[in-house]
Amino acid sequence: MVAVIRLISVGAVALVLSGCSLPPPDQPAYKATMGRFLGLVVTCECSDITAEQMLTDYPKAVAGHYSDAEIASMKGFVKLGLSERWNNQMQICGDICDKTCMVNSVALPLGGRTTPGVAPCLPSERDIHIDPPLTSLGGSGAD
Repeated sequence: MVAVIRLISVGAVALVLSGCSLPPPDQPAYKATMGRFLGLVVTCECSDITAEQMLTDYPKAVAGHYSDAEIASMKGFVKLGLSERWNNQMQICGDICDKTCMVNSVALPLGGRTTPGVAPCLPSERDIHIDPPLTSLGGSGAD
């Protein structure tokens, strides 16, 4: 009985500690994650934004959430997302395009197609989760 109580106590402590390690929901995604997300919105055709438009105008989509230095350093990660071609690309794109409110937060300031009736939301570090790539099918990463 004592062992069961200890096991439950340890489990409860682990749950509490794991909850503390999550970033807050209002923390913008790390600049590398956000840059990749921006590029993947185009690669996956979640909106009608072109690659050229994204490379030129992506600062509009992240303004107010990142410093000028972070926005400038994000460009390589945008290029990475734009160049990705993986054999699990359908899974990655499904995951990206399913984040409708986050896609809308990118598409709206760039004048791209949005999903009607879905309010834009912050692409947060806690919620953005992008599936890891598997084997490359020709994407070279950031130039």
